[in-house]
Amino acid sequence: MASRLAMTLLSRSRTPLLRRVHFDNAPGTNMPFQTKNKLRLFFVLMGGASLGFSLPFIAVRFQLSKKSST
Repeated sequence: MASRLAMTLLSRSRTPLLRRVHFDNAPGTNMPFQTKNKLRLFFVLMGGASLGFSLPFIAVRFQLSKKSST
């Protein structure tokens, strides 16, 4: 009986804390980059995509040049 009462009091004390938290989940506000300026967004996305695509080729070239210099 005492454990049921303790669990009820604990669950009631945590509920208001969870209800007070609010996150704005609108389009464009939950991203790690700005989406208002379309030209800047284009260059940021293209820069990330080109870096991600070219990184394996740069690594292979570095490894081959390291191998040929020894």
